[in-house]
Amino acid sequence: MSDEEKEWILPASIPFTELKGRDLEECLYWLLDAMGAKDLEWRAGGSGGGASDGGRDLEAHFYTPTADQEMEPQVWWVECKGRSGTVEPGEVKSAVVNAQARGDLDYVVIATNTQFSNPTRDWVKEWQKKNPRPKVKLWDSSHLERLLSRHPDVVLRLFSEALSLDGQFQALESRFWNKLEFVSSPTLKKLWKARAEAEFTSLGLFALIANEFANGSITHRPWGAVLDAASLVQVLHMGLVNVPYLMMRASKAGVEQTPLNRAFAYLILCAIDQLPAENVAELVIDSITRGKPDEFPEDVQAYLLMPIADQLLSEIQDVCSADCTRVSAFSRMTLTEGKDEIDEYWKRLEPAGSEEVEEPGRHLRLERQDAPCQVGFAVNKDHDCPLFHIEPSVQNFGELLAILKRVAAHRKAQAAEKREADAARRQARAG
Repeated sequence: MSDEEKEWILPASIPFTELKGRDLEECLYWLLDAMGAKDLEWRAGGSGGGASDGGRDLEAHFYTPTADQEMEPQVWWVECKGRSGTVEPGEVKSAVVNAQARGDLDYVVIATNTQFSNPTRDWVKEWQKKNPRPKVKLWDSSHLERLLSRHPDVVLRLFSEALSLDGQFQALESRFWNKLEFVSSPTLKKLWKARAEAEFTSLGLFALIANEFANGSITHRPWGAVLDAASLVQVLHMGLVNVPYLMMRASKAGVEQTPLNRAFAYLILCAIDQLPAENVAELVIDSITRGKPDEFPEDVQAYLLMPIADQLLSEIQDVCSADCTRVSAFSRMTLTEGKDEIDEYWKRLEPAGSEEVEEPGRHLRLERQDAPCQVGFAVNKDHDCPLFHIEPSVQNFGELLAILKRVAAHRKAQAAEKREADAARRQARAG
């Protein structure tokens, strides 16, 4: 099914009859923003009292390329007419004449939640023949619905119940990649429940995973664990190829980068759970350098990769040291979200995930030289725990993933055995 054929907005689900005053203006504001408007201004103006037409205008600039590839600004003025019935010709005439008086407008848009009468449309056509500038556009409810159907992120922001499941996913993907904005947990829950029938893109799946971490944890909806190896590799690759873009976006928007680093760390963990560590390491380096490592200086590779490597290593250190007799971590470095983060960490690698729960942490570590390693590393007084001894770098990234894969395999199996034993004990007590 093509994007054009998908029904992203459910018929009659946008409450146009209630879309008046400030609500209509807000809808137009975000719609213009999604259409690429610059210098968007929502300003006081007009003659209405708020209930009838909101008494406000929107002004925006669109930049279009000329024949010689220069960017030429177009000035748009949008006037909103929230009504219960058809917009009368006099109101449109007044808006057009007022706009013409500005002198610098290229387009004037009169938007309504209802309809324009035929005489109104006829008047605009006749007026336009004599006055080529500004161009007059009449956006009625049907036209607004068509525009909104191309920008489901606006619908998700304002009327989430009006979006189909595909529309909610498209909106989430668009908001993440275009603006680095996150959706709320209820939307993620809906998408998780319908994961079997929904069509997810690789970029969209990465957006979903980043959204989960922005909302708290991946444990309840472990998206990476339900992917086959080929799909997982594609999602990880698409995310890593875009690391520079995401870092720049986050910095420019003032967005915390932790959810992004956690999303990458999680996908790498899922990958080493299914694939050889050396293959995953090669995939990661190849992806962040776009297959041209010689063109990426080592310090640039480190700048892109180390925040992700440090995130994953810190998480595994926190989990593995939680019940270790050799290494005592008195506080946590990364996993500070409570019981879910430590006790149920490995459930993020299981398709079923876990129920939801919460608690705190920081970091101080002591290592007993005479204690054994529960994972089975060859440690003694001369050899420290490799999980805590390794300093991540581009050169030893493959070695790091091999260590983490070994820890993950052992601890994941151990966690599964413990759950089975606990379930057996509960069943025995119940019996």
